[in-house]
Amino acid sequence: MLSSPVALLLGAFIHLDWHLARHEHDGRSLGWDAHWLLAVPIFAFAAWRIARRWPPPDNPWRPAALSVALGILLGQVIEPLAEIIHYQATLAEELEPARLTAFALFTATGLVTMGLTLWALARRPSSGPC
Repeated sequence: MLSSPVALLLGAFIHLDWHLARHEHDGRSLGWDAHWLLAVPIFAFAAWRIARRWPPPDNPWRPAALSVALGILLGQVIEPLAEIIHYQATLAEELEPARLTAFALFTATGLVTMGLTLWALARRPSSGPC
């Protein structure tokens, strides 16, 4: 009960958010202070996909939670470990406080967005005249 495409999407954007947020000038960074705003359309789209796959009377909350958990594992655990292996970096270099802060802002914004989207879609009548 999880959506692998949604989890991959979330994992990719969790990683992309770090490139949007960090202020280093290495050609792979933008230093955008409002990077967390990207979470709104991404998590809303993810919630919409999950709500379509598990419409009422099914409960979309569990697949949403599992998809987010896998996305976090991919974007915030597996990807930094791959960078450590590939670039021979240290754990401290890859999990610096700025990265964790960016992740927390992006994820908190995304979770609120996903929750509100799932709630709004669950309240909407599935059929009938408008």
